[in-house]
Amino acid sequence: MPGSSLWLVPPPTHPLHDILTTLITRTLPARFPLETSSSPAVAPHFFAPHVTLTSEIAPAQYNDNGGPQAWLDSLPFPSSSSSSSSSSDGAEGEGEGGSGSSCRARIRFERVVSQDVFFRRCFVRVGWDEGVRVLAGIARAKGVLGEEVEVLPGGRVRLQEGTERWLSEWREAYGPHLSLM
Repeated sequence: MPGSSLWLVPPPTHPLHDILTTLITRTLPARFPLETSSSPAVAPHFFAPHVTLTSEIAPAQYNDNGGPQAWLDSLPFPSSSSSSSSSSDGAEGEGEGGSGSSCRARIRFERVVSQDVFFRRCFVRVGWDEGVRVLAGIARAKGVLGEEVEVLPGGRVRLQEGTERWLSEWREAYGPHLSLM
């Protein structure tokens, strides 16, 4: 899987950040030491807690557009300024960007899944929320497929056919997920 991935990462101040970090870096490696690395001779690979939105973004995509941050800033992600406030438990994230559209991504954990592929060894499926779907669709359309994203009046987002097809396939095969090991 060449290229970069785009993640949603809980801020360090969010209660789940410390819980998930401990789970990824200490709890699971202690209970499943042989499964936390690609082979017994390799040290485990730890990573920040994150929900993967898309992968396989070619470096040229962002290097040729002013660098990674400039490229991210150019994506028509929903604006947090036009969203209503998040819930009191802080479980909802809001996208940021310059489009003026509004959409809230609700991260809801569903179930733990294990597959016989290194980077899918253990993960938590994330619910198929409209906000997560839109964020992943925008990231895939602009980062991998080269498709346009149309922001409609009222903040709705229209994705093209190739992106919609990818979202459907991705949802069934792997979908939004929180990697654990």
